[in-house]
Amino acid sequence: MKAEKTNSDKIYRNAIAKYDRDLIDTYYKRGKTYLKLEDYPKAIEDFNTVLKLNPQDTRTYLIRGYARGEMKQFSLEIADYTEAIRLAPKLAKAYRSRGYAYGILKNYDKAIADFQQAIELAPNYTQAYYNLACTYNILGEHLPALSGFDRVIELSPDNAAAYHHRGNLFSFLENYQRAIADYSEVIRLDPDCAKAYNARGNANSILGYHHNAIIDYSQAILLDPQDWQSIYNQGTEYQNIKDYSNAIASYSEVIRLKPQLISAYQDRANIYGRLKDYSRAIADYSSIIDFDANNEDAFYHRGNAYNFLQKYQQAIIEYDRCIKLNPNHSNAFYNRGVTYSCLARYREAIVNYDRAVAITPQSASIYNNRANAYKQLQEYQKAIADYTQAIFYDPDYSDAYYNRGLVYHILQEPDKSIKDLSLAANLFGKQGKNKIAKQITAKIQNLYSIKQAVG
Repeated sequence: MKAEKTNSDKIYRNAIAKYDRDLIDTYYKRGKTYLKLEDYPKAIEDFNTVLKLNPQDTRTYLIRGYARGEMKQFSLEIADYTEAIRLAPKLAKAYRSRGYAYGILKNYDKAIADFQQAIELAPNYTQAYYNLACTYNILGEHLPALSGFDRVIELSPDNAAAYHHRGNLFSFLENYQRAIADYSEVIRLDPDCAKAYNARGNANSILGYHHNAIIDYSQAILLDPQDWQSIYNQGTEYQNIKDYSNAIASYSEVIRLKPQLISAYQDRANIYGRLKDYSRAIADYSSIIDFDANNEDAFYHRGNAYNFLQKYQQAIIEYDRCIKLNPNHSNAFYNRGVTYSCLARYREAIVNYDRAVAITPQSASIYNNRANAYKQLQEYQKAIADYTQAIFYDPDYSDAYYNRGLVYHILQEPDKSIKDLSLAANLFGKQGKNKIAKQITAKIQNLYSIKQAVG
């Protein structure tokens, strides 16, 4: 009887063990299903049950770790991978997974150590090389990162992500031809990758291949019409080739998608200024100010636009606002001086030029314009001193030579006048301003005639 009971117990225990195995398999599979449904709490609950039934189940520690990672429970995730490593010290996948979790927590030294251990255990472990290379890249260790991506591509020649990362690295290292080659490989492997077209467009742009860049940005936009960065970059390239109509269209689309992106208004306003459409430029600068009432440059540029429209009083108001925000804005003082000169308020102009020259004492144009104001006030010696200072800072400043020559003529110093006007004519000729050069040459001949007549 005793032997029969022992045999019966064994049968029951085996049956229970089988039920447990079946139960473990059921909970494990159901947990994986929950995982696919992204119902992570229920997945973890099932994996917990598996581990209660079998605390040595390495695979469940791995998959529960993953689920915990998806729930951003990174410390618990790491604990699961560590337990998997304790149970299976040569399991490369556990080291790689733990390394990835350490990376998310920015514990990069431990991440690198785990990736290296995974590679030591599995020398052809592509994902471990990839993660290691990405970590080196984050740390700014570009050569080890390049080496890592090289190895990934060697092991997995169709790994588009590795080409993309390596292309970004080459771009950072200013090796744009190699970057273009890698982005082209990404596009070959994944023709719908808008980011690769945008990145290749950026590299083409830097190399001055503007038409190629436009083609790349256009394809990126075709793939993702909401990709405002590609649209913006396309606008920049149109601007580079002076296709202002298309540039404006691009910036306008960016503004539609990103209505508070100040730089898009700024770039569009700059083009309107080039096209002398100052009213539209003013509208864009006004939009910038609506978003940022402390944007000194918007007030400054709006002042310039009013200046071109000869709305001088409004221009002065804009420069006043700019200077209030930045008392060291040299250009605002300078242009406010120019505006006062346009209003024949030369003393006020000089005060502004004084402030501008105090901020930027080596600006030839400020000295030249202050000299012009002194000339209008018939303070000729001060004018000559400023023209001379302008020439000192810019020896090829044709306007300064011309203006000083005119003052010498007023002061009846024909030799000095002729000398300066001759230098001015020569410089204007070199600058391709032949009409002005001819007019000055005629003036010089007239001065020679007067000099000989006075003789």
